Amino acid sequence: MLAARGLTYRASRSQAALWPLLEFDTGSARLVLLSGNSGSGKSTLLRILCGLLPGFRGGELTGEVRIAGRPAPRRPDGSVGLLFQNTDAMLHSPRVADELQARAATLRGHAAGDLRHGWLADLVAQLELGELLDRRIVELSGGQQQRVAFAAVLATQPAAVLLDEPTSNLDPHAAAAAVQLITRCSERCGTRFVAAEHRIEHLLALADGAVFLDGAGGHAWCGIAGRAPAEVLPTPLDLAALRKLADASRPRGESEPVLTCRGLSCRRAGRRVLRDINLKLHAGDVVGLTGPNGAGKSSLLLTLAGGLKPTKESEIRWRCQPKRRRACARIGLLLQNPLHQIFCDTVRHEVALAAENARLPAVAEQVQQLLAMADLASLADRATLSLSYGEQQRTALAAAMSGQPAVILLDEPTHGMDAVRLGKIIEAVLEARRAGRAFIVASHDRHLLQAFCDRVLVLRDGRLE
Repeated sequence: MLAARGLTYRASRSQAALWPLLEFDTGSARLVLLSGNSGSGKSTLLRILCGLLPGFRGGELTGEVRIAGRPAPRRPDGSVGLLFQNTDAMLHSPRVADELQARAATLRGHAAGDLRHGWLADLVAQLELGELLDRRIVELSGGQQQRVAFAAVLATQPAAVLLDEPTSNLDPHAAAAAVQLITRCSERCGTRFVAAEHRIEHLLALADGAVFLDGAGGHAWCGIAGRAPAEVLPTPLDLAALRKLADASRPRGESEPVLTCRGLSCRRAGRRVLRDINLKLHAGDVVGLTGPNGAGKSSLLLTLAGGLKPTKESEIRWRCQPKRRRACARIGLLLQNPLHQIFCDTVRHEVALAAENARLPAVAEQVQQLLAMADLASLADRATLSLSYGEQQRTALAAAMSGQPAVILLDEPTHGMDAVRLGKIIEAVLEARRAGRAFIVASHDRHLLQAFCDRVLVLRDGRLE
């Protein structure tokens, strides 16, 4: 289904080739897992397969690559659909219904799709988008946007679909629904899928092919679904080792709260997204936050960071900083989409920005430590917009920590992160807690949160359970 012969790509003549000559073949597989460390070229390969590279963005492509029995298109022609890692790059309509109908009409050349009958109606039902059809896309959570983007890609029924981290922002229920839809499309429509993913537990049982990208090229496998060998799969995170490290770093005794919330409520775009939140955070706390898509996790973090205004009856108290405006200077925030918070031209400047604004001593030394922690030392002078999504995520995370804030809020920090680098990030979080910094980490990976967090809070419909 997916095969390459002598394949390589370079963005420009001045840059080195991304891979040595790739050679792989996954036979007649219906779902191919594409693995590799962050920056190994997974997203680039997907863009080559659908014709975006070099078709729209240029670069030099050599060799041959085939998908679903035919050469990859040189320019996008609708035969291969792509779910982007960053859904902001592919959702353009104001409302959810507009996006789905526009896809069905424009890309297939027929009248606007019927959201009540037929294929579009099936997609809406399978991905539970019915209540979102009249919602503005910009008001949706990251996971809800990912479900809409998935439906938009499938609306045109392409022969092959490329998925770039399709379950990274989905709660377990939504991820299971997406997997069921993949199975249905494969069995009933003959659709072939390639999924680049670090979080493989939802897709592993379906995969009958796999390609692993590393510095030496690509390693391929095809066989019985669910039996892919370890050498073509991403390295799993050692949760037991993280749990031991977290236990060893846990502060003894209880310090004064650095943050106290009582009756915290918030409205967003006319909707109440947070309801009567009571929360207390002490120095050195690492608190996990989970819950279904749209539950209000990102809204809670944004409210604490000053990005959303709480209702008048809400009470937020910061130790030694009673004024909300001053409290914001004590917060580090990692947004779900790193491009929403990267401002500087190079990685080094981005990581140094908060430390320089806080006028901390020994900024250069601290920046070097953060670059090493996030495995960015070799990329320090790279342009931030030239990085992969995972590299941008690590840059934004290092920048969020560089001002030495008392409280650091992390929204889906595992997105785009391979296990090795994720392990280093969590080790850095646990080391920072020794200095008294407190963390709130929002994630759908409850097993990960339980491994290193002191406690895990569940948010549902804007309320803490």
